[in-house]
Amino acid sequence: MILQEGTRSELSATFLNPFPNIYDIYDDMKQMIITRNWRNVNPTIAHKSGIDWRLLSTSHKTSGDIDAEVDPEYQCLKAITYVSLAKLQPSLSYESHTHDDHEEIYYIINGTGRIKMGNEESRFKDGDIIYIPPKTVHSIINDGEGMVDFLAFGGFTGKYSG
Repeated sequence: MILQEGTRSELSATFLNPFPNIYDIYDDMKQMIITRNWRNVNPTIAHKSGIDWRLLSTSHKTSGDIDAEVDPEYQCLKAITYVSLAKLQPSLSYESHTHDDHEEIYYIINGTGRIKMGNEESRFKDGDIIYIPPKTVHSIINDGEGMVDFLAFGGFTGKYSG
């Protein structure tokens, strides 16, 4: 089925919409292509030891998020709270922290290390993806010899805190 303008009521009658306001979100979005190269972004220090290039974000501040400034044109995300390229130097780790209103996914591009969640710890390497549930104390640790490069994605799960 191809969704065309004017077919929303037909579509709604056919399928139960698990996201009741999803069409409102799409109505608010502008029809434009948004691209951004990480090399054109000023980095921020993340959780006292990481380097974070906040590429895209929502316009709302979320719980436990870093203080990254994002130009309004790149505050285009609605359900995903952010997409960041992150780097962690050898022998450093993020301070333990939690996010009350969003889950995270780390995709490891390069490097090895450990991820701590609560009282559990696991090793990771390039190519791994790590899911971090909301309200979970976590920290990423670089115990390798090279830089750990990863993409961090936040997914909104609750009410914005501010």
